[in-house]
Amino acid sequence: MNLALASVVAALIQVGGEPLRPGLMQGSAVVPLERAAGGDTPVLSFRTAAGPGDGAVVRLLVDTGASSTLVTAALVRRLGVASTPIPPAQFGLAGAGEDCGELGPRRAVLPVLQLAGEGGRVEVRGGEVLVLEADGLPPGVDGVIGAPLLRQLPLWVDPGANRLALGARALQAGERLAAADPVAPAALTLRWRAGVPLVPLTTPAGPVSALADTGAEGLFITPALAGRLPATAPPTPVGILGFCGLQPAQRLSLTGISFSGRAPRGPLEAIVTANPVFAAVGAEAIVGQELLRHHRQLWRLDREPPTLQLW
Repeated sequence: MNLALASVVAALIQVGGEPLRPGLMQGSAVVPLERAAGGDTPVLSFRTAAGPGDGAVVRLLVDTGASSTLVTAALVRRLGVASTPIPPAQFGLAGAGEDCGELGPRRAVLPVLQLAGEGGRVEVRGGEVLVLEADGLPPGVDGVIGAPLLRQLPLWVDPGANRLALGARALQAGERLAAADPVAPAALTLRWRAGVPLVPLTTPAGPVSALADTGAEGLFITPALAGRLPATAPPTPVGILGFCGLQPAQRLSLTGISFSGRAPRGPLEAIVTANPVFAAVGAEAIVGQELLRHHRQLWRLDREPPTLQLW
């Protein structure tokens, strides 16, 4: 498939079988905002504690669009952690690409993971992770921390100040900004579908339901939605890389897509694709860093209903 690679989408949705046990994520800390190589997706650098590979660095994408926390088979081998195969009949996955059925997923339990930062630390322990031999991750990244863990703590992402906070420190960051900024944030109510959050988008064709995916670099839309939106130039063929392989797509330049009218300046680049994730979650778009990087974000996936505030 001779296509220029346009973007990486780390959304991976479980569509069959019993969910993995997510474990426990607790604590509070502020850390510098690390980004994936060549993009804007936030990355957290944990260290293992009290187990195999004690003190090893584990770098995970912050991925609200993944319905499980997952790691590479290479990381499991490096840490010396045992993994067990998951029978294909008991576990189904949907993601970008055409090879989800060939992934051969396994499950494992990682050692305790600790993230040290200002004001304390965050700890992840006791959960199962999905283990995959798969493409779709940026260089130097060992996996993704998915929605089942991210919904346990408030999350603050400030791309301008290069800061990320979890737990109580995330709430404090949001409170400080609200007190200093006279403009009220856009307050969006999210909803859960297939274990991941959906967010409402404003478009020239009317409101659209989108997967809120911090692990996606781009803005992805269905061909049906693309047909209802005015483009500023003809589409060009590209490819996108997901956990299930390379998938053909088209690149479009669009205007008028935003979170409740909070639109970035200038046109947006949208990727038109028939990603199976759309059908799995009942959405017409996957909104990633193409929009999110323009906003300071307070994610309250720990609430019911979940919310997202944007400045």
